[in-house]
Amino acid sequence: MTGQRTEALARLREIRDELGADDAPRRVNLRDYAAPGSAAWDAFVEASGQPGHNVRLNTMVARINQAIDALTSQLLGVEAPPAAAAPPPEAHEAHEAGRLAGVVAGAPGEPRRVERQRLRRLTPGGVEYARTFLAGLREDPGGPIEPPRELLYGDAYSAPFPGEIEVERRPFRTRREAAEYLAPLLEPVSHRAADDAAMWSWLGMFHFADTVPRRNDLVRLSPVAETFVVDQSVRRSYLLSYRHYLWGSWRLHTVYGERAAFLLDQDITSFSDLAERSFGSLRIFNSEGIVPLFIRLYTDGGQQKPQISHSRGGLRQLIRVLDQLERTHDVYGMEPEALLRVLPSEFRAWDGGPGPQR
Repeated sequence: MTGQRTEALARLREIRDELGADDAPRRVNLRDYAAPGSAAWDAFVEASGQPGHNVRLNTMVARINQAIDALTSQLLGVEAPPAAAAPPPEAHEAHEAGRLAGVVAGAPGEPRRVERQRLRRLTPGGVEYARTFLAGLREDPGGPIEPPRELLYGDAYSAPFPGEIEVERRPFRTRREAAEYLAPLLEPVSHRAADDAAMWSWLGMFHFADTVPRRNDLVRLSPVAETFVVDQSVRRSYLLSYRHYLWGSWRLHTVYGERAAFLLDQDITSFSDLAERSFGSLRIFNSEGIVPLFIRLYTDGGQQKPQISHSRGGLRQLIRVLDQLERTHDVYGMEPEALLRVLPSEFRAWDGGPGPQR
């Protein structure tokens, strides 16, 4: 049974990635991706209550996420939280589910104390509330930056994450700092954490005040809400989940470790062209060697080489060439050395040197 669940989980993740492609159909039939009676098919039907015939793309992705959520819960031996239960409108009182130690940071210059809290996940209503909070700060960047406590702890907007994991408030300057804190903390539930947008959304808001960029006491929010909150029922939102400051950092550390040292050591809120290209495609991010190749060719001693984007043999040209090579090579399964052997010579000129200049 465990083997079938593991097989189903792997296939459903693959299907979700396929449906995340730009050319994915607007309506989806599950039969085109999983054979009836297969482990993935049965897991989908068990979670959603029905097979997927001619279903809207966003709906299909949401149901696949629901099935993934249920499978990871079964594999971990924990009870899955409701995937899409609407929060009761009258439940607005803050609920302290864990132990609080001290208070959160106040105005700049005030002493910072530690807040510890049992890990939680946002409900659908909590995701909407968080997006409203972020929209308000975009209109008034000088407003309070502490998320409402009922958002973080109220039963209408969040629920305890299965297990007894406890998190604490702390600032993260770089992706490495965030990842090295979160990776061991989430190790016992890493398979579930990989896909739990509701949990990462709660973490994004829990660490919001310590993560959001500020200048002159004004917040500088990204126009993309997904840097803090991801709505996994919305395809576009889920496709932008790589921009989530904490989730993206954890993924990078988990998948690549020190092979991605350059990106890990960048400011947690920065998105250079190299970071954008590395994070911005699930196929590239999940590939065997493309991100390590990016770092090998276009960084030196922990610094980005100059003019990597538009130069001959540069990053953007590499993306175009990889798209062409995909027709004849398994570029997403190849190691950096193998990729270099099939790339034109102008790319090898960047290996170990500054590369051609415009």
